[in-house]
Amino acid sequence: MLRYVWDPFIRIFHWSLVAAFGYAFYTHASMWEQLHHAYAGYVAGSLIVARIIWGLIATGYASFHSFPLNPVWAVKHLFKLLKGTARHYIGHNPTGSIAIYAMLGLGIITVGSGCIVFNNGWGMIDDEMSKVLHHYVTWAWLAVVVVHVLGVIFESFINHDNLIWAMITGCKRVCSIDERFNQRDTPFPRKKTR
Repeated sequence: MLRYVWDPFIRIFHWSLVAAFGYAFYTHASMWEQLHHAYAGYVAGSLIVARIIWGLIATGYASFHSFPLNPVWAVKHLFKLLKGTARHYIGHNPTGSIAIYAMLGLGIITVGSGCIVFNNGWGMIDDEMSKVLHHYVTWAWLAVVVVHVLGVIFESFINHDNLIWAMITGCKRVCSIDERFNQRDTPFPRKKTR
């Protein structure tokens, strides 16, 4: 059975950020394409800010409330996943949530430091320190992206669910076990209703 999980905003944001990050990374070393690199960075930054706002106001699986930042749950889920005993999540799993928050945070730092570098520190901030920060944070962001992609491929294989296709169509495979867990036995706290 399929369930509609990822709304159009999330899917458009995801693939637009992939394109902006990829293009910015591709043009990062070229003096000729420095302006293109900066524009791609501005697009990436705008997308990240829009995603943060959407995560605060959206409902369902796009909401930050549906995948809280909890490293303990993430480590437990990772060990269960490696042992083959992890349950299938309809939305983000605890380990995936760490990757999402890391990519958003590193993205903000990367774009912010890139703005400082591109604008020569606005005459107030040390440009060299910003260049070093921008360089290392960008590579850290790329490392998290690679781990995220590998995790998506691994979990798609383990759970027999094409997570890449789900981010294109918005629909994920669910079963009655998923429904039962997501209703009452989730490690993510639910808001109490009266």
